[in-house]
Amino acid sequence: MTDSPKQWKQRSYRASDKEACLKIFDSNTPQTFLASERDIFSKYLDNHSDSYLVIETVDGTPIGCGGHVIGLDGGAASLCWGMVLKDWHGKGLGKFLLTNRLSTLAQIPKMKLIRLDASQRSVEFFMKWGFKTYRITQNHYGPGLHRHEMYLILDDEKIREILTSK
Repeated sequence: MTDSPKQWKQRSYRASDKEACLKIFDSNTPQTFLASERDIFSKYLDNHSDSYLVIETVDGTPIGCGGHVIGLDGGAASLCWGMVLKDWHGKGLGKFLLTNRLSTLAQIPKMKLIRLDASQRSVEFFMKWGFKTYRITQNHYGPGLHRHEMYLILDDEKIREILTSK
């Protein structure tokens, strides 16, 4: 199993990636996602995948995916449906996916705020990047899966940190 970021490639999502992305989702169920969210994710891929990315190995195997949505004013964005194939957890792929998305957003001149929501199981990961929780909803996703709404303010220092961390 390749575990070097130099061996991973990022590219735009294609409709032919849908089954691989659903497999990535399934590998994280029920630890991170609930089975009932699969249909929501599937519909997202069908209708809102224009800024969705796939991370793959050099042989073209998808091992991670994630996207973002930019607000109408261009000053805020939300990260959405970021995930890594379970067998690839702990190898730096989540960092690779997050920093690629943050780097893209940090290059937008008006961008000042990035939001996301995640379960308590991944909050620590996002906190390492400066995200702060502003609201917690107990059992939002299901029993024992609490929603943490988080934000990251992009000031000049944070933008430099993101752009140099890749």
